[in-house]
Amino acid sequence: MSASRIILGPEQVREKTGHAVQTLYHWRTLSKQQGKLVGPRSFKLGRLVRYYEDDVDAWIAEQAKASA
Repeated sequence: MSASRIILGPEQVREKTGHAVQTLYHWRTLSKQQGKLVGPRSFKLGRLVRYYEDDVDAWIAEQAKASA
């Protein structure tokens, strides 16, 4: 049995990062257009955009490391 990953919605990611939901959606669009990841990794669950909490935490850690 594998450990289940916590799934977050855009509002929860906004609370963790301080970035507006619209910014998260914009980054998702840029990632598709540029072919490289911009912002935390996201995925679609049906029609909804979702994020794994550990991916968001990893992105936050990368941003902190890059700005140090």
